[in-house]
Amino acid sequence: MGFNDYNNDFLSYQGTISRKNYAINMLILAALYIVISLVRFDVLLQFITFKFLFSILMFMVGLVKFVILMSALSVVYRRFADISKFKTYNFNINMKRLFVFLFVLPVLYLFCIRYFLDFMPFLINILDLVTFFVLMPLGLITALVLCFIKGN
Repeated sequence: MGFNDYNNDFLSYQGTISRKNYAINMLILAALYIVISLVRFDVLLQFITFKFLFSILMFMVGLVKFVILMSALSVVYRRFADISKFKTYNFNINMKRLFVFLFVLPVLYLFCIRYFLDFMPFLINILDLVTFFVLMPLGLITALVLCFIKGN
């Protein structure tokens, strides 16, 4: 099997990915994220005598979640690239805009921008509503639909 037949890079934004590999990779990443989210690390707090070690552990858990999220973004981007590979230039540009609008902006808002807007709580409330009730459901639906759209 060549590199193009079975593309399994989780942190690469280059190349394309087939429907089967996309579905498998997304299931793996979603399962990892859900399992890490369901583990209660606060139980370890009573066994750890140094609170600093617990804060390092929680930082590492957050970092692993972030890496999983970036891996999911790379898999979705490569699926968008597979769909728009031999299409027109306008279709390719529109797919990239859709990717940025539905996937990159919510992640960027939740991990970066939200903390800088702390002095405007009314704006945070509005952006939270838009992110959680519009962009994230549309992104999840789009990620599911990408499993069924035939690429090249």
